Formats: sequence, structure tokens, C-alpha cells
Amino acid sequence: MNKPTFKEFAKTILYIGFTGYGGPAVLGQMKKKIVHKKEWVTEEEFMNSLSLADILPGATGVTLLGYLGYKVKGVGGWILGAGLYVLPAFLFTTIIAQFYFQYNNISFVQKIFTGLGALVVALLINALMNLSKPVFGKIGKHWIKAMVIAIPAFLLAFFTQINASFIYLLSGSLGFILYYFMNDVRVEKETVGQIKKERKEKVIWGNIFKSHFTYLLIGIVCIGLSLWYFIPTAGLLITSFIHMGTFALGSGFSVIPLMKSMTVDQNHWVTLKQFQDGLAVGQITPGPVLITAAFIGYKVMGWAGAIVATVSIFLPSLVLIVIFGGFHERIKHLKSVKVVIKGFLAGFIGIISAIALQFGEKSLVNWQTWVIFFASLILVVKFKKDVLWVILGTIIISLLIF
Repeated sequence: MNKPTFKEFAKTILYIGFTGYGGPAVLGQMKKKIVHKKEWVTEEEFMNSLSLADILPGATGVTLLGYLGYKVKGVGGWILGAGLYVLPAFLFTTIIAQFYFQYNNISFVQKIFTGLGALVVALLINALMNLSKPVFGKIGKHWIKAMVIAIPAFLLAFFTQINASFIYLLSGSLGFILYYFMNDVRVEKETVGQIKKERKEKVIWGNIFKSHFTYLLIGIVCIGLSLWYFIPTAGLLITSFIHMGTFALGSGFSVIPLMKSMTVDQNHWVTLKQFQDGLAVGQITPGPVLITAAFIGYKVMGWAGAIVATVSIFLPSLVLIVIFGGFHERIKHLKSVKVVIKGFLAGFIGIISAIALQFGEKSLVNWQTWVIFFASLILVVKFKKDVLWVILGTIIISLLIF
């Protein structure tokens, strides 16, 4: 595997951040860039990290890039991976928030969102095609077992309101039952020596990174406590958005009821109409819908509030994945862990399929959106066009035809 420089790593993550539309759809783009083009991690490492990131609270893409950055570049990579991925969405959202609260008009945003909604469906389908290959493989007994897990996950995600975390638990349990007793997954004998060597190296490097990570966390806590003590409004933003980030289980959308309760009903930072518009802005900008935190934070304390709210809502999952990731590295070679991860990943494909269908029902509502959908799908899947140009084209066309 290649080891990137900090400059190369930063450029790649920033590019993903600028083109990261469509929520889960961007995961396929991440895999294409980091695994296939750059070869910074193996496909197995990427998928294992994805399975871990997806069962933790918060935005999967942010958590995943933070963890992959930690694996390839240590604490600096952890900061750059999450920070640079979120940066474009943060800037776009906060600039639009500044315009919105000054002029109280985002009609052009709604036009763009209509077109991007159709594009998102195309990107989700493309992501499904990329992410499902290592999970399903060729048609055969492995494919059938993966479908046995993916179909219930799809049905539960599409037809019920059950939290996605419970669907993953079911998928992991099915993975254990279907794979463990059939000798479908095993550690090859010739890899055992390498595994021991990797574990030994991880203990050494883990201790170094753990000390740096601990110092960083202490610094973050000190800054947070200082803000909480000297600037009570900032302190309230920190505690509120950390609370939201901790309980954003399943997907970023799952935190919307809690976010409304804390920002509209309890603290009265925004009105219901402003909250709805903030969610729209969070969806038409690149990156996760949790970036709506920047919109609300700007309303409370300007740019400083946007920064505080954004850091606070993403911090819990980024800390948790490093803590659990160390444990995950030590046990990921066990057969029982491998089969559960296979179950998680098959369930993940089922859930994303449900999201794609739900998005399609809401977004593909007239001939204009269908035209954008098919054109985007052909450009991305058939002609392998860069997502950035497809996004820019969609924005221009949306302003013209809606």
C-alpha cells in the first residue's frame, strides 16, 4: 500500500469534500479514490472501517475519513480526514446562512435542491454498484447468503421506523449464523505469522498515537470548558450539539427530531421555518446533513457559533471510532468477527437500497427531475465522468428549467 504525504492526503480529502453530495452516495466515491486510485488502504481495510463507522453515531462519511486518516497518517490524518471533508460543506452552509438571515430568501436554493435531489438518487445507485461488489461477489452461494441478509434489512429500513442500529444487529446475527458454521470465512494458515507481526506493530504504534491522541483530547476538553465558563452561549452550543452528535444513531437524519427539540422548542435559537430551511441548506451543500449545525450555530453566534456547533456535533463519533478502532484492530482477524462484519456490510447494502428508493420517491416527481436523473446516471456510470462536473452541470440546469 502507498503512504501519502500530508499534502497529497489533504488535496484528495478536500476534493472528496467538495464533491461529496448525496449522503451515503459519497462512500462509493471515497472507495474509488482511496482504495483503487490512491491505494492507501486495501479494500478489506476500507470495508471493515466502513462497517465500524456505520454502527457508530454521527455522519458515516466524516467518521470513516477521520478513522482512515488516523490509520494512514496518525493524529494529523485524523484531523485532516474529518476536517477537510467537512470544510467545503461548512463554508457553503455558513455563507448561505449569512445570506439567508440577512435577506431571508433562499428561493434559488430550493431550485438547486430540486435538481440535486435527482442527482443524489443517481449517485446512490452508483455507490450501491461500487460498494456491493466486495459484499456480494459473483452469483452463487455467497451471493444468496448476502441477499438473505440484505433483503430483510431493506424491508425493515423501507417499511418501518426501526432504528438502523437494530437492523445492523440483526444483520450481524444473520451473518454469524449463515457464515460461521459453513466455513465460508476463515483465516488462512499462511497469514497467521503476518497477523502476529501486524498486531505487534500496532501495539507499538498504537501506544505512540494513543499518547498524542490523549493530549489532543485533553486540549479539546480544556478549550471547551474555557468557552463554557467564559462564554455561556458558546458553552450551551457545545453541550447541545455534542448531545445531538452522540445520539445521531443510524444516520444523520435520525438526529433531526432531537435537533428540532433542542434548537426550536427548548432554546428557541431558530423558528420552525428557519429550521426547515436550514435542513434544506444542509442537503443541497456537499457533505452530511448534520452540517445543518453550522446554519443554526451561525444564527446564534455568527461564524464563531457555526464553528463551535460544527465541531461539537461531529466530535463524539470521531473520538469513539478511534477508541473502538484500537479494539477492532486486535480482534478483526477472528473468524467470529469476520462473519459478523460480513453481515453488517450486507445489511448496509440493504439499508442504502431503501434510502435510494425513498429518495427517488421524493425527488423524481416530474419530467425535469427524471431527465436529470437519467443523464447523471449515464454520465457517472457509463462514461465515468468526474462527479464535480456532473454536480456543476446539474446546478446550472436546475436554475434554468425549474
